[in-house]
Amino acid sequence: MKPRVCLLPFAVLLFILPFPGTVALRLLALAAGLIVCGWIWHKQGLPQVPAKTALLLWGGCALFSLATAIDPGYSLGEIKNEIGYAMAAYLGFLTLTQNREDANFFVRALILGSLVLGVFALWEHVSSDSAYWNERGLAGGSGSYSTYLLALLPALLWAGCVLPQKHRWSVVSGLIALQLVVAVLAGQRAFWLVFALQALFALYLLRARGFVAISASRVRAIGVAAVILSALAIAGATAKRDTIGWTQDPRLTTWPAVAARILEHPLTGKGFGRETMKKAYPDLLSQKFPAVWHAHNLFLNYGIAMGVPGMIAILLLFFALLRKFWELSRAHDRVIAMTGICGVLLVVGVVARNLTNDFFQRDLALLFWSIAGMLLGYAGHAKDAPARA
Repeated sequence: MKPRVCLLPFAVLLFILPFPGTVALRLLALAAGLIVCGWIWHKQGLPQVPAKTALLLWGGCALFSLATAIDPGYSLGEIKNEIGYAMAAYLGFLTLTQNREDANFFVRALILGSLVLGVFALWEHVSSDSAYWNERGLAGGSGSYSTYLLALLPALLWAGCVLPQKHRWSVVSGLIALQLVVAVLAGQRAFWLVFALQALFALYLLRARGFVAISASRVRAIGVAAVILSALAIAGATAKRDTIGWTQDPRLTTWPAVAARILEHPLTGKGFGRETMKKAYPDLLSQKFPAVWHAHNLFLNYGIAMGVPGMIAILLLFFALLRKFWELSRAHDRVIAMTGICGVLLVVGVVARNLTNDFFQRDLALLFWSIAGMLLGYAGHAKDAPARA
């Protein structure tokens, strides 16, 4: 059994990831964690890496984009940040999450970080004279916070299985309720659409895998209620933020223009990185809406950066992860099955959220790969344990 000090660097990483301005500490924790992993790899060898082929295709397309990059230095730095660091976190959590005690330790760090961040957000709202979210506050911007929640909520659901028995579901329910209150304060319409989608997937899978026993009619009633509540939350967010209507959204004109540029050179892009559109196609930027400096869609950003091959690569990567989690959800072991269900919710939530923006960057991408590695690491080691015994 590993001493807890071996898990501490990556536990610190999970705790600090959602906090703005912690880049240096994140990298220090990641580096310390990789040193621990290096020692484990020397003793035990490298772990099995789920979706390895898709990951190699993703990285290969990113490196190939350097050949036609408008700013190769920028793109190389983005590959290091968005793929290099992300894969270090993914491989690290695959290695270190070997049993329920390891998962418990990491989940506690994730919960503690979410609790502190949620309290910060509530405190800033109560102490402020404004009814709007403080976009430069201790809790970060409303868009990044709502995206963080969509990755966090499946992990909180999984915590209900791996934490010690006493009061664990009370703790998990309270944390989810707290974060949904904060989500209301953030006022992000897209969050509620994606949260409703996650809730419907969760309801279907929990019933199909035997975790809840409810009738089909009750499932439909709960699904309708989830959609109605999400619609009300979206209407409230629109009124609160005085947001422009869907028909006036600048993304509706940006997306066709971006797609047309991609199709001009479908096999090549202008270099990996979210800022590539701004660098390569400044004419696509809007003077009226300066926030639209990238395509506000993950797949279109990849098309600008790497052409159609890049779009296919990231799509295949998410599909490979989704398929793996779906297979795990059918496991006889109930904790492994719940691991698969929560992984499905994680992938669905992150992909759906990034259809109307692109937050698959920096801390939020690291969080996704950390949670995915933790879930797959636990499931992989748990399935191998009987064979080793």
